[in-house]
Amino acid sequence: MNLYTVIREEIASRPERAIPFSRYMELALYHPVYGYYMSDKPKVGKSGDFYTSASVHPVFGETLADAAAEMWRAGGLLPAPVLVEIGGGTGALCRHILDRLQMAEPDLYRSLTVMLIEASPYHRRLQEEALQAHDVPKLWFASLAEAAEHQRIDGVILSNEWLDAFPVHVVERSGAGWREIWVTEKGDGFAEQRGEVTPRLAEYLQALKRDVPNGMRLEVNLELEQAATDVSRLLNRGYVVTIDYGDTEEELYHPSRKNGTLMCYYRHQAHEDPFAHPGEEDITAHVNFSAWKRYGERQGLREVAYMRQDKFLMNCGLLQKAVAHNDRDPFTSIAMKRNRAILQLIDPAGLGGRFRVMVQAKEVDAKAGLRFLENGFPS
Repeated sequence: MNLYTVIREEIASRPERAIPFSRYMELALYHPVYGYYMSDKPKVGKSGDFYTSASVHPVFGETLADAAAEMWRAGGLLPAPVLVEIGGGTGALCRHILDRLQMAEPDLYRSLTVMLIEASPYHRRLQEEALQAHDVPKLWFASLAEAAEHQRIDGVILSNEWLDAFPVHVVERSGAGWREIWVTEKGDGFAEQRGEVTPRLAEYLQALKRDVPNGMRLEVNLELEQAATDVSRLLNRGYVVTIDYGDTEEELYHPSRKNGTLMCYYRHQAHEDPFAHPGEEDITAHVNFSAWKRYGERQGLREVAYMRQDKFLMNCGLLQKAVAHNDRDPFTSIAMKRNRAILQLIDPAGLGGRFRVMVQAKEVDAKAGLRFLENGFPS
């Protein structure tokens, strides 16, 4: 048995002899045995398939730690702050945050509780190893829904490249209306075919107030609404910080993105064929931040900031973390490596420009004490 067999058997069991792309993506990424994210193999860094901001340098986590400390204070969330990280992967980002808090905010650090939400047993083991040196209370949950069922927290909920990994439906506009992309067998592999739109997706598209030209493709994440609901269930008071590549609907549905945003990453090579290496590569789509904001507002999560990553990190003091030095060897200089990482994190043509940061608040006065607010509090 392997992932190819699992997918073929499910295709064969359907009267259409095909499955929606969202189901294919779910199996490719999250099958409990053969899914990409569930497998015991590196995904991030030199030996993996892609890099994240957290893997560039600890200074990313240091900056987020300072921002979290501001939010705990501004929101009146002391003396017992809670940090929740969703989909933390290797645990590196959480470790870097805790390293910074231990050094710069020792009193806050000693009162901190950490909650990690991680579906992959492999990644949970990596997180346990990464955080072993930090003697703070730690809780793990396999899903956001499970955490929300058992906990209510006052604190900060953080995610970095979480929502982009949700399975998405893919649709294409035609002269006859919307058609959904399904997956069927082709030779030894798989191929797409256009078919009927599934019911939940049809409801979403009917409510879509956008003029989409013929031939244009969109990805639709139908799980965003439940995710926002579960985040709000978990958060009694505090902030939600979502960092991901994505855009507003105005940008995502622009004709310049006629082919959609679906991308695959395999051994640091980006490509657009999700059938090339099922179970062995990352498959992602841009986050619809308009929808994330809309669903959050319905659950009491009010947007207080939305901006590019470079702007957010600079507002949080990233540039002040650069180090003056007289070093000349870029291969051995710790200071030069740190300064290069800072530039990489705010590069408008790279991580700084591709990623967006949305901060939402619930039951706190979000107007005061937050450096990262752009041009004051949004209207």
